[in-house]
Amino acid sequence: MNAQNMQRKAESLEQLRESIRKSSIIILTDYRGQAGGLTVKAITELRGKLRECGGVYRIAKNTLIRKALQEINVECEPATLEGPTAVAFGSNDPAAVAKAILEFAKSQKPSNLPIIKGAVMDGKLLSLDELKAIAALPSLDTLRMQLLGLMLAPHRHILGVLNATGRSMATVLDAWNEKRSKGEASEAQEA
Repeated sequence: MNAQNMQRKAESLEQLRESIRKSSIIILTDYRGQAGGLTVKAITELRGKLRECGGVYRIAKNTLIRKALQEINVECEPATLEGPTAVAFGSNDPAAVAKAILEFAKSQKPSNLPIIKGAVMDGKLLSLDELKAIAALPSLDTLRMQLLGLMLAPHRHILGVLNATGRSMATVLDAWNEKRSKGEASEAQEA
């Protein structure tokens, strides 16, 4: 092996390490399958969808992927890293990245590529069912809005109660004032 190839492998391994360090989820996929695989156009489209949700999609050598995963103490099944492999890295919103990959695969009829080989989140190997459960979660922005709504709900209720007292008092005063005005009007008619 010449020095140039070794240098390229070392750079690729360092890029994989850096991507793994930054990622909250890593999804290993087979982008070729049985019938020729994803076209360049389809891979570009998938990369665009992943970029929208903070993800990256890279094709990498299995030996480099295995070595990078071992460094974070993740052991993959040998079958996981057989054949062509591309890796989706998600740094911000793991649910959005998982959802983007699964929905893209579902849209690719009849091949359903890319095929999920495995996934890693927080140093734990995930099954396909666990990945689907993560993809079913609402997006991070939606969760933040729901949490903010829950945090503000008690304040809204308290404010409503406090305002209700003021509204009730204003209603009573208006009614008393109206009754008094009618009473003065009826006294004026009698006189």
